[in-house]
Amino acid sequence: MIRNPLRRRAHGPDFASMLGDYEPPSFPMFITQALDALADPDSDMASIATIVQQDPGASARVLRVVNSAGFGLRSTATNVHQAAMLLGRNQLEALLISIGARSVLPDPPAENGFDQSRFWATSSRRATLASLIAARIDPTRQSENFTAALLQDMGIPVLVSREARYGDVLAQWHAEDADLATLEQEVFGWHHGEVAAWLGERWDFPEHYLDLLRMHHAATPASHLLPAQLVAPIREADAEGHHQVIAAAEAVGLAPDETVALMDEAEERLAAMGSALV
Repeated sequence: MIRNPLRRRAHGPDFASMLGDYEPPSFPMFITQALDALADPDSDMASIATIVQQDPGASARVLRVVNSAGFGLRSTATNVHQAAMLLGRNQLEALLISIGARSVLPDPPAENGFDQSRFWATSSRRATLASLIAARIDPTRQSENFTAALLQDMGIPVLVSREARYGDVLAQWHAEDADLATLEQEVFGWHHGEVAAWLGERWDFPEHYLDLLRMHHAATPASHLLPAQLVAPIREADAEGHHQVIAAAEAVGLAPDETVALMDEAEERLAAMGSALV
């Protein structure tokens, strides 16, 4: 889905060569077509929904995610056309980006510090909490923050699959109270956020997603997707990083008890959501 060929740019290291001439797989055709249609102001939601429903399996997945507790819609969609109308253009784009990326990212075996079930469970936890925080401080971008938080670590499965030394870095991260991006910088000279942004460039993500992917571990706000950045410290071990989220949320106006309540609500939604996202 290349809506503007001039927009793609070289950024940072040549990850394709560094990862053994790796080229990210293309999104499924129906998602590419739907995203291109969403970028065309002359396309209506009915025609876009028709593109999505060409794939019965994908239609079922769209409905499963849209109706999941984590996505947070107030109404239940019974078909793709209804889902598209409930979501609107920006939210549908965010949903299709998350489904497309999840469908083409590798699923490495559980070894050397990586466990895909744990990885996606944590990604879903960040996404659900980011959506809830956005509902309080930036409600018009709730779905975008959900998707950005879900995919902010999407470079990690690729690195586990393609970089032989990466599992050792992950294992060290799990064993120590350290920042993963800092460990990566020390070993490789780059971090997983840069890899995620490189993937996003090749999938023609909107620029605000690329900013967040590159900078979700930065101390300063990366973009208007602030809620997704606030949840970045949440680690794969239970409850680790939550104190950092509470402190960061307080700096943007959420009281600690309010953030804790949102964390509890996120866990309830995750329990109800099951495997809708992964």
